[in-house]
Amino acid sequence: MRIVVRGIAVVALAAVSVAALAAGGEAVLGQDETAVAVAPPTAPSEPGWRWESYRTVKVQVPDSWQDSAYSHLWTCGEPKGQSNGISKAPLVGRPYRGPVMMIDCGPVSPLAERVPHLWFGGPNVQPGITTFDHGWASEVRVVDGVTLTVFGDDAALRRRILDSAEPISGTTDPNGCAIARPAVLADGQRPTGPGLSAIGEVSSIRVCAYSYGTAGEPSTFQAGHVISGDAARRLGDALRAAPPGVGPAMSASNCQQSSQRDDLLVTVSGQNGEQTVVVRYATCRSNGTDDGTTLRQLTTDTLVPLSKVLYAQWAPLPILDDLGAR
Repeated sequence: MRIVVRGIAVVALAAVSVAALAAGGEAVLGQDETAVAVAPPTAPSEPGWRWESYRTVKVQVPDSWQDSAYSHLWTCGEPKGQSNGISKAPLVGRPYRGPVMMIDCGPVSPLAERVPHLWFGGPNVQPGITTFDHGWASEVRVVDGVTLTVFGDDAALRRRILDSAEPISGTTDPNGCAIARPAVLADGQRPTGPGLSAIGEVSSIRVCAYSYGTAGEPSTFQAGHVISGDAARRLGDALRAAPPGVGPAMSASNCQQSSQRDDLLVTVSGQNGEQTVVVRYATCRSNGTDDGTTLRQLTTDTLVPLSKVLYAQWAPLPILDDLGAR
């Protein structure tokens, strides 16, 4: 094992296809993997499947697959008797824009450590199929300018996922999230409405994640998710119970760069109506939730469920340290 670099995480994924031939993989490129035409309006996902969205593209994945910004391909396996906390479930990954420690393990993980995944984005990845041992392969397609990579040992499942990918029709994704970053997420803006205390018992919560946007890289839609049932009621109670104020203020070592920042727009539906809540968790001084009437601090009970729209079980969120959540 040798450490290569501490850099942007998305670079690691490119090694799956670029370095395949060095490990005896067979690269088959250009198999009708170019961008597809605009599709009809979104149909409901099939039973046991759900829609995932990123930027301007939507794709169906099995319900059991988890969202993550971390790939098992960035490790060489766990030391015997130890656990690094990374989920072993199949995952849906989006480029994590912060620094991670990348490990040079070759183009593919050891067989026992492989986890099927769908990955959005990635530099220098070409459309086509790269094959590995024991039936595993990495299949790449470009849809509406967005690269999608499916890695796994089930060719039919890979094709089923990729065949479902299409551009998002209209201005919202299948979860009802606006594709364009809403104006209310601008620093200093506040939502309107009666506030969380006025909407009664919570029935569902829609979570929409957006990158912050910089002069060099405009904001993009990252992910959408809907929480319902008991999980929504618990999260609604936690949002209303959080202490008033702003915080926590992140320590200097955890303070995120603007280019690494995501913000959440949360729509809470209750028996008496709905309320939009702005959630900021990757700023230096203005972290917290805002329902337009009350500013509240972030807590573990509010941030962890909300962050799972991007990060699943292993959450590379520096603010969790400041919350004492790990």
